[in-house]
Amino acid sequence: MSHPWIAHYDPWAKPSLAYPEETLYEAFASSAERYPEQVALTFMGRHITYADLLARIDQTAACLQQIGLKKGDIATICLPNTPHAVVFFYAVNRLGGICNMVHPLTPAEELSHYIRTTESDYLFILDAFLAKHTDMLEQSRILKVVVCSIMDYLSTGLKVGFFLTKGRKIKSAPRQLKYIRWRSFLELAAEPKAYQRAAGPEACAVYLHSGGTTGSPKTIMLSSFNFNVLATQGPQIIGYPADQTFDPTGLSMVTILPLFHGFGLCMGMHTILVNGMRAILVPQFSPEILAEVIIKERPSFIAAVPTLFEGILKNEKLKKTDLSCLKSLFCGGDSLPRDLKRRFDTFLAERGATCSLREGYGLTETVTVCAVNPLLDAREETVGLPLADILMKVVEPGTDREVDPGQDGEFCVHAPTIMLGYLNDPQATAETVRVHDDGRAWVHTGDFGYMDTDGYFHFKQRIKRILKVSGIPVFPSQVEDVIAEVPGVRLACAIGVPHPYKMQVVKAFVVPEADAPDENTLRENILDRCGKALISYAVPKEIEFCDDLPRTKVGKIDFVSLERIELERRNLEAEAGEDVTA
Repeated sequence: MSHPWIAHYDPWAKPSLAYPEETLYEAFASSAERYPEQVALTFMGRHITYADLLARIDQTAACLQQIGLKKGDIATICLPNTPHAVVFFYAVNRLGGICNMVHPLTPAEELSHYIRTTESDYLFILDAFLAKHTDMLEQSRILKVVVCSIMDYLSTGLKVGFFLTKGRKIKSAPRQLKYIRWRSFLELAAEPKAYQRAAGPEACAVYLHSGGTTGSPKTIMLSSFNFNVLATQGPQIIGYPADQTFDPTGLSMVTILPLFHGFGLCMGMHTILVNGMRAILVPQFSPEILAEVIIKERPSFIAAVPTLFEGILKNEKLKKTDLSCLKSLFCGGDSLPRDLKRRFDTFLAERGATCSLREGYGLTETVTVCAVNPLLDAREETVGLPLADILMKVVEPGTDREVDPGQDGEFCVHAPTIMLGYLNDPQATAETVRVHDDGRAWVHTGDFGYMDTDGYFHFKQRIKRILKVSGIPVFPSQVEDVIAEVPGVRLACAIGVPHPYKMQVVKAFVVPEADAPDENTLRENILDRCGKALISYAVPKEIEFCDDLPRTKVGKIDFVSLERIELERRNLEAEAGEDVTA
């Protein structure tokens, strides 16, 4: 095996599960051979069987070959949760390419950065989002843009309705050789060639973008093997005993977490498909749409973030819905407040569900989940127990010295899911993945908490500086860099402030230059710049101007003090009955 950490992977015991020596495509194809007539995907009421999906993937791979994609090439998938995204993901892997997963709402400047730093030559994007990128794409290295539409996979009735309400407002793709629409793209090859493996399971297969363990944006390199480890553990994660044959018949997952995120990509899509279940693709990250899907499709499993579960509680339709179909629910991407878990568990029980909301823990450097609360012994205010063949420990921050149970420290993870590394950043990789005295490679997560005497892990806070807005990672340093570019800004600091629905939103503290324009003008300029350069979740919802910012002893801006001061102020205002929501 060529995985850089494989020599340090399993020195303590034989793995409890057998992991397939397959690529992502091969793992899916094996599943399609076992369950050809079962439904693999549901999208807007339309069903696609495993056999049909495999045929679409093979055909798409043949068409990708026609436009020049080959082993080692990078393809950027900038799509919501639609069948196109699934098909492209496996088709690129079939050819030995690397999938660069990017948020579909990414601004042009940020997409340009991802294309440049990953050396991506191909882009798959939705027509509704293309117009804001065309100027940038003309100057980019992209050789071919495949333009997709939601209407490509809608029934005739829904297609007409979508066109009348939204579709007719979408600008057509430029009439240039660089651009090709999905329907025309599928006609490029008559039939797929016989499959031949182009790259092995240990080769880099996916780029995911995250904050790294320090909170600054990083591109994380992951292999097919990394994904397949968690996919193999899928039945046990959702609560099926390892010593029993798993039967996926009738089981389905709501795939609403976005596919540019490790949780959505691996647990919401790949794990479901490799195990013969049905993935219900939801392209819009909305509690209202999630509620409609639950009512119509009656899924078995839901994996979401606190924001969506809070939204479910407020949905009037679901208050009258039988939820006995639900078998397991998982919360990740952000901390699950105890009050929300209790309210949601009561909500489930009152509607016939026998399961509870189970919290887990993970990070992109290990694809996603590392620990989860077990089905029969979930515990409040814990992120559960490590999965099979995954070790976790708590160390004194800045060292590899393990602390005693109950003592706070930094989480470290040792697993077969450890990333290949950060793209073009060997120094950051070496700082994050370290070989300890026990001979094992451990990811220093940058997350702070403790392990209790029963082995359950309790997450407290992030050592790394990163925010979660509706479960989406936001990097304060990136927000600050964008604000600092605005003329008239001397200093800027971004923090997260509480929000009743989104859990957190961004607030920016800004120190103007002496000759800066008036505050209203400067605020408008900042918001305009942020709107163009940042994803919408990262745009500040509050801006406060001040004469100076608190500093640490070494002269750095003390964002921790700002967070504490802001929280104290909000608590006092809440006690006084004032509205402090963002």
